[in-house]
Amino acid sequence: LAGLLYACKNDSVSTKPVITFDSSRAPFVDSTSQQLAVTFKVQDGDGDIENKIAWKLHYILPPVPPLTDSFTYSQMPNIGQNNGSSVNAEVVIPMQTFDFRLWLEDKGISPDSLWYTAFILENAGNAIDTSTTPKLPIFKSKL
Repeated sequence: LAGLLYACKNDSVSTKPVITFDSSRAPFVDSTSQQLAVTFKVQDGDGDIENKIAWKLHYILPPVPPLTDSFTYSQMPNIGQNNGSSVNAEVVIPMQTFDFRLWLEDKGISPDSLWYTAFILENAGNAIDTSTTPKLPIFKSKL
């Protein structure tokens, strides 16, 4: 994972932490895709969230593998400095090919879409809110 970027604003927001999908920097993925960036908005009125975002990549391959609860935890730099202050941040998760192209297209195995689920943690360790991205289509190369 290349890194994590964010920007904070001091807007008035609810004290309940909220995470929502904002955008992805690619409308689709194909066999030539080298990067993918997924952006979430994180808001918390009292700043009692940890500086981590948990995210998981989803896609379905035949046969359908068992679901896993394995999330990747990425740092949201400087979010912890807002303890007691309002947080209104844009969190970008930039990924390289090895982060999202985990299938074997050259072996004829390729999903038709991928999507992400993400959540944040409050200081008490509880998972707060969950956001799921829309599915991004995966265009297959012609072999």
